[in-house]
Amino acid sequence: AAAPTIHRPTAPTVGLAARGPPDPRWLRSRQRLLAARVVAALWRMSVLIIGAGGAVGKRLVAALAARGERIVAVDRAAQLPENLREKVTHAETNADVRDFYTMQRIFKRHRFVHTVWNLAAPLSVETALNPTVAEQVTVNGMRNVLWAMYEARVRKIMFTDSIGSFGASAPRQDCTARWLTEHPLQDPGSDYGRQKRGVRRLLREFWRTGGDPRWAVLPGVLHSESAWGHGTTEYALEALLAAAKGEPFVCKIDPEVRLPMIYVDDLMRGLLALQDTEERYLREPERGYAMPGFSFTASELFAEIRHHVPDFRFTVELDPNMSKFSELWPDTLSTKEPLQDLGYEARVGLREMVFKVLIAHRERLTAGGS
Repeated sequence: AAAPTIHRPTAPTVGLAARGPPDPRWLRSRQRLLAARVVAALWRMSVLIIGAGGAVGKRLVAALAARGERIVAVDRAAQLPENLREKVTHAETNADVRDFYTMQRIFKRHRFVHTVWNLAAPLSVETALNPTVAEQVTVNGMRNVLWAMYEARVRKIMFTDSIGSFGASAPRQDCTARWLTEHPLQDPGSDYGRQKRGVRRLLREFWRTGGDPRWAVLPGVLHSESAWGHGTTEYALEALLAAAKGEPFVCKIDPEVRLPMIYVDDLMRGLLALQDTEERYLREPERGYAMPGFSFTASELFAEIRHHVPDFRFTVELDPNMSKFSELWPDTLSTKEPLQDLGYEARVGLREMVFKVLIAHRERLTAGGS
């Protein structure tokens, strides 16, 4: 016998024309729902800062927190200072950038990261004193961070390069990050500069895999904090502290050598502008930009200090490493590219910087601080 025919009910087919146009109220509610989901996703996204407890890291945390960013602070210290802990959403301490598995675990714990700042790198003199450890932190550390980012599908990485990347063959005036990309084999004359070059090479490879690396060439960073690392341009900070204490100062570089510097408030504006600018507006090769501030010699700094401390005294005892670095590095950085692409230009000059720093030191000394 023939199998019985089974009639399956079918849903009525109604064409779009028969349905009529969609209800605009439904469209508006759908758009609001999608917008709410996007905002919620963005709100959960964080900025991850490696080296958050350093001189630049602390200021970057404060600048990002002030505009409502969620921050994951990563540092090798056992704990962050209390005034820093209250500004961050999460803290990852005892974290060594040289250990890949540590970096990998951090990115697995914090899935919603839209930008990474890798600030883990010794300063120039620290690198000269122990180049092996410095390379492990600076170059191998960046390699570990980039691998962990690649696995976690995080694209944007921010890196602070240095004027220490420029060698004797670099221009003295209006130096640009572009020059470094156009002269990849130039000798920076130090392990410090060669390690920065190694990091730029890693960032270039990361860009080829679809990443969004951005880097800033930093001059000497000046601020009003009471402590800092062991670098070359830090001579200016030491001179200002000695002046505030009424102590004589020993200058370890040639007083007539001109070096580019930047006040930390200007630096934060420039770094945030580099982070925030859309990719299509970053027209410089490899997305590298110099961060100009102002330039001066030690003699010009001391003359400005004497406007506030007339009896300020100094002697000159050249340090081999500091003297070598200061003579290699450029006199000024170009202002054109960051202004055109990032809308950044410095606001603080030598006179205002000296006033700000001396006032801060005097207030601390009066209050019994160091």
